[in-house]
This record gives sequence, structure tokens and C-alpha cells, in this order.
Amino acid sequence: MQLDSDRQFPADMYRVLFEQACDAIFVLDEQAQILAVNQTACDYLGYTRDELLKLSPRQIAAPEFSDSFAERFQYILEKGEATFELMHRHRDGSLIPVEMHSRMLSVGDRRLLLSVSRDISVRKRSEIEYRSIIQAAGDGYWAVRASDARIIDVNDTFCAMVGYSREELLTMRIPDLDAAETEEETAAHIQRIIETGHDLFETRHRHKDGHILEFEISVSYAPLNGGLFFVFTRDISARKQVEAEQSLATMIFNASTASIMATDRHNNIVSVNPAFVQSSGYQADELIGKNPRILQSGRQDGEFYQRMWQALERNGHWEGEWWNRRKDGELYAEHVVMNVVRNADGSVYRYVKISTDITAKMQLDELLQRQAHYDVVTNLPNRRFFYSQVAKEIRRCQATGGGLAIYFIDLDGFKQVNDTHGHDVGDQLLLAVAQRISSCVRSTDLVARIGGDEFTVMLAGMPEHSRIDAVVGKILEQLAEPFQLDGVSAAISASIGISLYPEGADEVEALIRQADQAMYRAKNNGKNTYAYLSDAV
Repeated sequence: MQLDSDRQFPADMYRVLFEQACDAIFVLDEQAQILAVNQTACDYLGYTRDELLKLSPRQIAAPEFSDSFAERFQYILEKGEATFELMHRHRDGSLIPVEMHSRMLSVGDRRLLLSVSRDISVRKRSEIEYRSIIQAAGDGYWAVRASDARIIDVNDTFCAMVGYSREELLTMRIPDLDAAETEEETAAHIQRIIETGHDLFETRHRHKDGHILEFEISVSYAPLNGGLFFVFTRDISARKQVEAEQSLATMIFNASTASIMATDRHNNIVSVNPAFVQSSGYQADELIGKNPRILQSGRQDGEFYQRMWQALERNGHWEGEWWNRRKDGELYAEHVVMNVVRNADGSVYRYVKISTDITAKMQLDELLQRQAHYDVVTNLPNRRFFYSQVAKEIRRCQATGGGLAIYFIDLDGFKQVNDTHGHDVGDQLLLAVAQRISSCVRSTDLVARIGGDEFTVMLAGMPEHSRIDAVVGKILEQLAEPFQLDGVSAAISASIGISLYPEGADEVEALIRQADQAMYRAKNNGKNTYAYLSDAV
């Protein structure tokens, strides 16, 4: 209804407003005696008006708020007004959260306390739900006031992340934690978030003990109570560490001078580094998805690779040397370390091969090996190698019951050719002799030059006398044919002594000495012939 400014508001209208107010209203005197209550107060507490007027404020307060009533009441008397939250107790014993606004009023010569109590059960339930949600969140949570960047709420997860208590954090501002931005940069960042309403970014915070934490931040802005930021924080320090280690591993992988290749559980190539590309001659895209067998040189047999795979399966590791073939066909040697990388369930994830090119070393080793065991003029095995192989064959014969024959060959007339035509022609003649002798025997037999113009032959595999005679006859025939050497025609022959195992000695030196003795017998018989050990004794 419309009221004239000079008309008084009817007293009965005040009574209606008092009774029908949505909030509970209590009127108390200076001795804290309840003088009046409205119907709302009666309804939400479950008492009649007469019952409420007989109760004291302590009796309608929850137990934990009763003892502090005198302190609150005295504060209102001194300050004149106050707002606070407390719990009222319903007649049935249930508790009601309320927000109480109290003010001292002067009515005539009396001072009265007017308290308006609002039921905030719904709000409190919302706050409880809110608190439950943020406390249950796996991420850290904090709310920040936009006006001064001050933290106004945090959950326990964030407290644990940064090492501060809730009470400590509620006295702090964003710059107190941020280790990535200056205060000016933080202020500019805050302004950008206010403008866009949201941001997702990575930053660094400082733990209470001083160490740096890597965080992923998701922040939203709401224009509530002057502006609030709601921040969810995820600690990504472990992820950052993994990323840093992966980055370092990638740098090492790419910068390593060792060739590195990774294959999947089916042994198909999934990754190679630049050193591998340079070493093999293949580009990475020519190798990815292929089986490493495209690099095989053929110098290792199937048994070699079978042993390698067995070691990998048994030990998860293999180390050795092999020869591979580059894209252009050139062979190269590698020292190889292979490891198996497994998944958590034990299944194979990757095979990783790290290798270094040892071609020069292998070639040098082969050269030294050859120089140690082979004659430089004829490329035949030398005395040391021949003796070791005969000893090995004797041991095999002793185990299997087999036999062998030894030829000791001395050239007739070689000294005259060498003295007449020089050492170059003499070396050419020795090489040609080696080739003719080798052409008369099988690949399983062994021909050697043991010094000067002396050669030896070992026939293995229990040779029969008929074969021994046939081979020695062929050698004599071949060596008796003239040699054409740089325009020089040279004619020589050979005297050959033969010893047999097991008929003769059972030691290498003695067996060869017997063949040597038989050779002298053949030479005494007119040369260009052969004699057995039995002929020499």
C-alpha cells in the first residue's frame, strides 16, 4: 500500500511484519532474558511461544555454543552489534546451523537486543558437499581472491604437496609460492585469466623446504565476491623428470658415436640412430619395419645366431662380435651388446643393439693372425699352424680310431733356380709350387710350407694306401712339369717322404721327423720319387 511520508506506520502492521518475517526474531533485555519471539522462531525450533519465553539463549544453543554465550553477549553489549554463526538445538534434539545478526536498540529508556536468526542448513550442506568434493579430489585445490591474489581456501592434498599447513597457506599470496614468475608477471597473468575466464598451464612452485615442484595448473575465474579464482593443481614433477630423462636419452641416442638399433618383440626394426645410419649406409626409412637380417654378411652360420637368441632368452643379454654388410655390399665388423627390454608382465618390449665398428681392429687381428700362422710367400699355413692342426687331428684319431698320412716334400733343384735367377723368381716358384700341391689334395687336407723349399701335407680321414700313393704320384707329376716365371723356364722335381698314424709315432714332432727321414730315403733313391717310413728304417 502507498503511505504518505507524514503518516505513521500502523503499530498492528509492525506486528504483522514481525510475526510473518522469514527469519527467526528474538528480543532480549540486557540480562539476556528473552522478551519476545516471532512465529518463525517457534516454528523452526519446535516450541510454542510460551515455552520459548521461559527458556534462556543457552538452552536453545547447541552444547558446544552454550558455554561461549556470555562472551558473545558481552561483545554485543560493548560493540553494539555483531554477526556470527552458531548451532541451535531443535526441541527434538536435532541441530540447526544459523547465521545470527544482533544489534542493541534503545527503546524509550530501555536497551534491548534484537537478534535475527537465519536457518543456513541448506548453505551449510552445500559447504559440506563442497568441502567433501575438494578434499576428495586427487589434485590439489586452492581458491584465491582476485583483488590481492590471497589464498582463501585450500584442501589437504595441496597442503601435503607444498608442505605448508592450511593455516600457513591462508596467510599467503600466489607470489609467495610461485617460483616461475615475478610478482609483476603474476599480476599480468591474473588479468589475462580474468579476461578469458580460464587457463591451463605449467609452472613451478616452491615447497616449504625450498625444493622446486613442477605443477600443471587448471584455473577458472568467477566474478563472485569481488572475483575468485578456483585452482586445481597437479604435481607433474615425476612426469617432468621422466620427460627430462627421455630428452636426455634422445640426445644421447642421437649424439652417440655407437650404432644403436631397437627392434620390437618380432625383431622388426623400430628405431635407429644417426650413427647406425652412417655405419650401415641405409637411411632410417629404409630400415624401419625391416628385419635386421638384411644386414647379414653370411660369415656367421645359423648355429651362431641360434646360440645368440638362446643367450638373450636365458640371460636377457648377449655380447659378441660379428660381420655385417653395408648397403653398398662392403663387409664391416662390429662389437655388439644386445639387451632385452621387457614389459611389466615379463613379455618382450624391445631388443636393443649397441655396436661399435671394429673393422680396422678385426682386419689387423686377422693380419696378425695370418702372419702368425701363414707363410707370407705362398699364403700356406706355416710350421706352427701345421703342427697344431696335426696334433688336433691325432687327438681326433685317438678318439675315433681313425688315421692320417704325412708327406714331407723337399724340392730338387730349387737352390739352383733361386741362385741363378734371383729371389724374386725363387719366391714366384715357391708360390707356384704351393698352388700345384694344393690342387692335388682335397679341401679337407692340409698343405703347409714349413721352411725354405720344404712343404708338408696332411691327408686326414683314414686314407687308404692306394689313395696315398695316388696323391703323391700326382704331386710328383705336377712338380716335374716346367714352370714359366716372368719369361724364365724353371724345371725342378721333388723328393717326398711319407709317415703314417697310427703305424708310426703318436706325437706330432716324431711323426713329421719320420716323414723327413723317409724323404731323405727318397732323395737317396734318385730324387723325383717318394718313400714310406718303413723304407727309411
